[in-house]
Amino acid sequence: MNRHIAFLLVITLSFGFNEACKECTLIIQNLLTPGSNLKVICESNRKDRVNGEVKFKSNPVQINFKEAYLERTTWHCMLRQGAYSQYFRAYRGSAPVPRCGELRVYIAKPDGIYLSKNRGPEKLDYRWNKN
Repeated sequence: MNRHIAFLLVITLSFGFNEACKECTLIIQNLLTPGSNLKVICESNRKDRVNGEVKFKSNPVQINFKEAYLERTTWHCMLRQGAYSQYFRAYRGSAPVPRCGELRVYIAKPDGIYLSKNRGPEKLDYRWNKN
């Protein structure tokens, strides 16, 4: 009986917490070379899909979402530019209690894809693959 009450308490707190929880955000920027276009295709494990194209230093692709409860939220993306591409896991949430307000900024540069987590420093995360 105590386990049942504890489980209900966790669920109740989680739903209350979710109402105040800020959305998470993925941002994909193009800093490749002038005149370059970056094709973006991202999909979540809940089958949410975002397609876009980002011109050099123009408005980035931005994906806002809330993490699911009791299920890990993931996003996978494919970035393509010229003869190069990269498929990668752009976000892996925590489970069973979601994170709030997470920010992942992916910056496409000539030598690879850089990542800044929660406004931290940029680090090379992936190198480009030749198609």
